[in-house]
Amino acid sequence: MSQEINKVIIIGASGNLGPAILSALDSNPNFTISILSRKSSTTTFPSHIQVHRVTDSYPEAELLSAFKDQDAVVNMAPITQVATHKTIIDVAIKAGVKRLILSEFGTNVPELQTTEPVPIYEGKVDIRDYMKSKESEGMTWTGLVVGAFFDWGLEDGFLGFDLKTRTAKIFDSGNALTNFALLSTVGLATAAILEKPAQTANRYVFINSFRTTQNDILAALENVTGHKWDIKRTTCLEESQIGREKMKKGDWSGVGHAIMGASYSGGKYDFAQNRGLDNELLGLPASEELEATVAKIVKGEKV
Repeated sequence: MSQEINKVIIIGASGNLGPAILSALDSNPNFTISILSRKSSTTTFPSHIQVHRVTDSYPEAELLSAFKDQDAVVNMAPITQVATHKTIIDVAIKAGVKRLILSEFGTNVPELQTTEPVPIYEGKVDIRDYMKSKESEGMTWTGLVVGAFFDWGLEDGFLGFDLKTRTAKIFDSGNALTNFALLSTVGLATAAILEKPAQTANRYVFINSFRTTQNDILAALENVTGHKWDIKRTTCLEESQIGREKMKKGDWSGVGHAIMGASYSGGKYDFAQNRGLDNELLGLPASEELEATVAKIVKGEKV
């Protein structure tokens, strides 16, 4: 079976990351794109892209029809739906799909210790292990590790910086090196993975746009805005504990506390240092210019 990938179906093309991946794949002449969307969804997509509407429970027969003749599935379904992910894997194999991009796109989950501060990621480990158990059945997989979403996280406050109040929440000393990626870069990386199937098969791929510190981000924000920012101090341990307690109660706002509590602690969570990067393999820049990117985000410009 040829490894070449042309026809790609995207699951979860809306949301924070979906539009960036959809744009990167749709603008690449090597791919013909379609979308899998729940019937209950009101999201609209470009008229030239075929949309397969399926029942919200993702019935196998409807998935099989949508996956027919597809070379690859890019899966961005919520990671809390572990059973759904396993069904997607099984049906994709049955349909003859060549490559599945797992719903990763985050921090360094290949290491089991990442589930300690972020219990919700246990689902990712379960899904990955299930996929690995199916490797002999002919479909390959890739997990893309990118760090925290920089542009979305800066705009949303997820990274601890409030653009409206000019307040920064600094974890520990603020000097731990942390990996971040622009949404557009994640989209380009996803397309490049599918263009290089042999080099990216059955493994995690690691990319970033920046490896920088909170203090460097703060300095860039102060330079760009022309104002000194207010600083609030916290610790990675405290934020991780807040996140765990919230998630135990079913409060998913704790996810951000847990993720950044891990990410800003550096060390074993610094995948660029510990595992190396695949930016060169995928034809991505080694690093973006931090202050210029921050300036665009503050101005509301696209990055």
